[in-house]
Amino acid sequence: MSPKTDLRTGGCLCGAVRYEINLDGSETNNCHCRDCQKNSGGAFMPFTSVDRGQFRWISAPTGEGKASEIAVRRFCTGCGTPMTWEGRDFPDRISISTGTLDDTSGIEISVEIYTRSRWDSIPPVPGARQYEAED
Repeated sequence: MSPKTDLRTGGCLCGAVRYEINLDGSETNNCHCRDCQKNSGGAFMPFTSVDRGQFRWISAPTGEGKASEIAVRRFCTGCGTPMTWEGRDFPDRISISTGTLDDTSGIEISVEIYTRSRWDSIPPVPGARQYEAED
């Protein structure tokens, strides 16, 4: 019996960065921290996390930035698209910017983190676990 897979592709706005990801067993969260608000220019940033073995770059981004010592953020230097959040304390996991998936159908937000920085006009996602910090 072959393992179940939800194999998808994604990439940046200009197409220079591409990846393949197996979403089987993934978790998607909205991060409301100030770093993500500034990085995305929006109210929050959705990330989908998988084990590193479920992810591969087809053409990797060359941009790398750190807003703090807890993570590296990778981005496309051509168009600026934020691609990943890679946490120092989670070396076996990778979190991709969910909006970079070519097909976002079926993605459900199960967790919201750093809700203490949530904009007042953004209501909680019904049914999603809520954390004031990243517990």
